[in-house]
Amino acid sequence: MENVHLINNEEVNEVVKEVREMRNRLSAEFGHDRSRLYAHYQKIEKELRKSGKYKFAEPPKEEPEPPKSANVEAAD
Repeated sequence: MENVHLINNEEVNEVVKEVREMRNRLSAEFGHDRSRLYAHYQKIEKELRKSGKYKFAEPPKEEPEPPKSANVEAAD
């Protein structure tokens, strides 16, 4: 495993701990309600898009078609 040294790295662990604490505080701010939190993130996204400072990838306009199987018989 190449990144095994990161698992025990105290500095990385502190950053992860800080991110989790921030995420928990933000979640608590919205009563741990995923719908309210999602609405908050949508509002922020709208403001960031409006600012023109950032580029966003647009979602595809259509749902991709599922791949067609060459074998149409069902398996037993």
